[in-house]
Amino acid sequence: MRRLIAFMVTFTVCLAAPATAGGPDHVVNASPTAEGQQMHRSGVQVVSTGADTVDSTNLARAVPHDCTGCEGIAVAFQAVIATGSPHDVSPTNAAVAVNSNCTSCTAFAFAYQYAVTTDGPATLSEAGRDKVRAIRDEVDQTIDADQTPAELDAKLKSLAADFKAAVRDDLESHGKGPHDGRADTTEDAAPTSSG
Repeated sequence: MRRLIAFMVTFTVCLAAPATAGGPDHVVNASPTAEGQQMHRSGVQVVSTGADTVDSTNLARAVPHDCTGCEGIAVAFQAVIATGSPHDVSPTNAAVAVNSNCTSCTAFAFAYQYAVTTDGPATLSEAGRDKVRAIRDEVDQTIDADQTPAELDAKLKSLAADFKAAVRDDLESHGKGPHDGRADTTEDAAPTSSG
């Protein structure tokens, strides 16, 4: 059986956003439509914003449709570093996995978001960025490995914990004063398959 694989990685580290409402959004979509197509997409993003309102969205969306035997896997990791003293930190994290008009298709989506406030401007050091890159590489390898949805979910949860620790530890080691008390740490996984 011939397998088609579509693969995309989004990786952004510490881009400063203007101090406006909203904050950076991150969307990873894997929605195959061809017979037997496998679409595995992941994104790992670390961003910094000085916005007064931080309502960033992190979304993993896998929606195989109108095909037979296709597979969509979408994984989105996002860390939002809210600098200064934002008045509202209310990020959104979601994973959506739906098969639509499919036969023997698989959809799997996993989203993890870590939002943290700091006392002032903050970015990751080169060592911190290297740790995030290594996690990104592990995420890529994980979604391409032949695993059950339960195995994939367990491995991604472990990598999400590593991701949070890499960001938090780097901020702490450079005296950036991360405050989890005003942050929201959420994860969402949504595996779906049809027979």
